[in-house]
Amino acid sequence: MSMDKEFSASQSTKRQRSSLVSWILKGTALFFGFWVVVAILLFWIYGTQTQHANRNSIWWTARGRGLIPPGATDISLEQDFLDHYATYKITEKDLKNFLNQRFAEDGHGFSSERRPIDPKRIDEPLGRLDWVVPAQTVVYSCYSSNGTTHTYYHDPKTGQTYQESAYW
Repeated sequence: MSMDKEFSASQSTKRQRSSLVSWILKGTALFFGFWVVVAILLFWIYGTQTQHANRNSIWWTARGRGLIPPGATDISLEQDFLDHYATYKITEKDLKNFLNQRFAEDGHGFSSERRPIDPKRIDEPLGRLDWVVPAQTVVYSCYSSNGTTHTYYHDPKTGQTYQESAYW
């Protein structure tokens, strides 16, 4: 009878170890599975381009959406953790009005001047969206009071605009 008790105790210990190993493996798989899902979700949000007819269909936070002029159409966006990049169509008048309102300093108006593009950049792809720079492109660089920077490359002839915005 003592052999049966020893055998039974040995089997019980093996079952407990097996159960513990099983729970550890399940917990590890669940832990890594969770982080894979989080990574895929972040890639989907931050690593893809989205297309929008106008600003109203942009589902990003107000911080990013508020940097796109309300009159912009045919919008392509790409966002990462601290920046976003966009191309869209807008008239220069509407762009300047937006910049004057959005980046006014103490009621004194917009602080950036319209300047021509560096001639070395003409016909070259620019930024993450590979926007090819036309010869007539003008540049507006804006800075917010919190240190964020925003650069708008605008073709006044076609209304095509490329935007790079860095914020935190």
